[in-house]
Amino acid sequence: MGSGRRGKEHDLHRRVWLTRAFLSGLVLALPPAVLAADDALTRFSISRQDDEFLIEGALSVAVPPTVAWAVFVDYDHMHEFVPNMHESRVLTRDGVHLRVVQKGVMPLGPFRFPYDVERDVHLQPETVVVSSGVRGNMRKVEMLTELEAQGDGVRIHHRAVIVPDFWVPPLLGPRLLRSRAEVQFDALAAEMRRRAALAAR
Repeated sequence: MGSGRRGKEHDLHRRVWLTRAFLSGLVLALPPAVLAADDALTRFSISRQDDEFLIEGALSVAVPPTVAWAVFVDYDHMHEFVPNMHESRVLTRDGVHLRVVQKGVMPLGPFRFPYDVERDVHLQPETVVVSSGVRGNMRKVEMLTELEAQGDGVRIHHRAVIVPDFWVPPLLGPRLLRSRAEVQFDALAAEMRRRAALAAR
């Protein structure tokens, strides 16, 4: 039983390392202008390489790291506070390994693009979330999110590589995916602040 746990921990560390290496390689290949982001706001940069969209951003939230983590991994209730997410739930849970499904729409002007993504999620408690798409209408989803205590709050870094399996207007695709990330992280940050305020009462 102990060897099985060690094997899973090794697999998690390996996934974190491989995802960091993969995403860092994409970041290094991008021109500096593409990587610029306003650290004071929830704003993401995005670039496209062939069919792949690379999304990267960071934000600081003045809440305890434990609150930030609790919100970020609250997959069973995420649809209650993230706009345009209609369903979010944990299908299976084995320690720090989860299978999660999320469904919703990505609105952009007159367009509404439905998404349905099932992901394997691997947790390094209160610090790292690594996830990979396994089913749905995204041909590829690779995400790495890192949470770091910073002063009286937490700093959140997020990187993702996404390949949609549905048509999006060529000129609107980057804007659509960036907007979805910004809206989602704005909502996560708002929920973190709400829960921190309730806990402080």
